Amino acid sequence: MFRQAFSKRRALVPAEAFYEWRTNESGKQPFAIVRNDGRPMAFAGLWEGYRWPSGETTRSFCIVTTEANALMAPIHDRMPLVLEPADWPAWLGEIDGDPAALLRPAADDLLRAWPVSTRVNTPRNDAAYLLDAVELQAN
Repeated sequence: MFRQAFSKRRALVPAEAFYEWRTNESGKQPFAIVRNDGRPMAFAGLWEGYRWPSGETTRSFCIVTTEANALMAPIHDRMPLVLEPADWPAWLGEIDGDPAALLRPAADDLLRAWPVSTRVNTPRNDAAYLLDAVELQAN
């Protein structure tokens, strides 16, 4: 579905934080991940429109992922592609450049992570307390 989107329909997806889960013997431990400097992140995204036989168009998007950096590797083997503000024009095609060159993990010191409650596993839970740190579950 996103075959041509990489060359023609790139986007930025703003986020304050994201969650990732590390598997251990007692289940899956969620972690919250944010920028160290407290600023919002911009994930690399792709968007597409699918035209149904009826003529109706459905818009969709995805967040591009890449291999994990040193912070994320103990948690998960991949992470969202976090773009720095200086890279936004190249990703969006506003300046000449190769967007494929931006397909790399975030700098190891850009982000911080901490364990959070499994309450993040339920979509009906939507509150700031989901970012509260909890004690790391034993393996």
